[in-house]
Amino acid sequence: MIDIHLLEQFHTFAECGTLSAAAEKLHTSQPALTRAMKKLEEDLGVDLFIRSKNQLRLNETGLHAAKYARDVLEADADFESKVKAYDKSLHTISIGFCAPVPQIVLTPMLNTIFEGMTISADMTDDVHFVKRLKKHEYHLAVLHEDPKDDDIYVKKCGHEDLSISLMPGDPLAFYPEVHLSDLDGKTILLLTQIGFWINFHNNKTPNTNYLLQIDSDSFFELSQNSNYPSFSSSYYTSRGFETKGKITVPIADPECHTDYFLACLSSEKKRYSALFDRITEKTIN
Repeated sequence: MIDIHLLEQFHTFAECGTLSAAAEKLHTSQPALTRAMKKLEEDLGVDLFIRSKNQLRLNETGLHAAKYARDVLEADADFESKVKAYDKSLHTISIGFCAPVPQIVLTPMLNTIFEGMTISADMTDDVHFVKRLKKHEYHLAVLHEDPKDDDIYVKKCGHEDLSISLMPGDPLAFYPEVHLSDLDGKTILLLTQIGFWINFHNNKTPNTNYLLQIDSDSFFELSQNSNYPSFSSSYYTSRGFETKGKITVPIADPECHTDYFLACLSSEKKRYSALFDRITEKTIN
């Protein structure tokens, strides 16, 4: 069997074209590389090079061998990657969250049910979540729409409504509800890490100046101690967390009211049954 290290050296020589360049890239000496190429020929029982004074070139067989070596090295890297990924999957649960509230609610539940496992979580727009489930990049995902895909097992796990917190003197604070278009042109505090919510305002508030905050602590401090409006979640308001000195007004637009759905591959449903059994339509509420 050919030593994979010899193939790596051979492939590097084929790419670089000269012993000096290949030796430099491999951090070895030219004599050591020359001996390695000779060893490869001996192991294969064929000539791979045309040798002349101070020069080493691939012959026709060597050119073909270089292509095969590249394929073998790619297969070796793929083998290593897949084995490591599978081993990681036995000890890690990767989950995509489409919004902050589902992550806040479900993370303690995941840690309890799958004690000893590593929970690897992303929070981003869920537009590619189904594709990532099918590619096994995620084991679980929380989406804000039912994908209605036979390959995906889905269970509704909650609901969230958005409101806007306004100063008492703001004319909109006297309305029973507002629309996103009513907020167009205002300056509003907004967290950046909010998953799919980051896109909901693009069409209806094109003239709004959003003061984007990366750090959640800074966001909440500004919300409490500035005159700027900020969005508020029903998850917090239902638990008595009001923005001090401000009036919270519901937003009527349908995109500000969303259901959440926990999903996995249908073939993996049994593996995560303990989690799905504990999930109800009011888990996130």
